[in-house]
Amino acid sequence: MGFENDSFAFFPFGALFCLTLFCFAAVRIFEIRYRYRASKQGDRNITSILQIRLAKGELDEAEYERLKDLLIK
Repeated sequence: MGFENDSFAFFPFGALFCLTLFCFAAVRIFEIRYRYRASKQGDRNITSILQIRLAKGELDEAEYERLKDLLIK
């Protein structure tokens, strides 16, 4: 393996492995954060749509609360 003449080349492969592992971890973290942000934004969109319809008079307050509870769950 090259131990006798100090030509063992572990460092480039080890560094490449660590870099690849770091990239996979970074992509996974980004994916989780994006999914969490999208799910939170979906909840805001539902409530904002219902609030707009309530303000326009298309919904009464009881129906607004019922739909909000139903759609958020």
